[in-house]
Amino acid sequence: MRSLFWTEDKIVKAQKLWQQGLSAREIANLFGSKKNTVINMTHRNRDRFPARQDTRQSPPETREAPTPIRHPDRVTRVTLSGAHVTMPRVPCIDGPAS
Repeated sequence: MRSLFWTEDKIVKAQKLWQQGLSAREIANLFGSKKNTVINMTHRNRDRFPARQDTRQSPPETREAPTPIRHPDRVTRVTLSGAHVTMPRVPCIDGPAS
């Protein structure tokens, strides 16, 4: 059986370094491992290694969409898939431009 790299002693030491603000890369350099091994270990022990980033911020207040520009020589049509497309006006279908 393969011995585990992250022993309880190493996890406790990494926890102290994490609380001091060291990055995963800096902790990995101290232990002689790679950054991803530290990141994976922090995810497995999330109770000991709280996330440093704030939770996702809510989007800013929504603004009203600008009114679309109306061209007298173009019309908006809805395709079979439901997409809105702008096409040239066809006088025999759309009637004369107003």
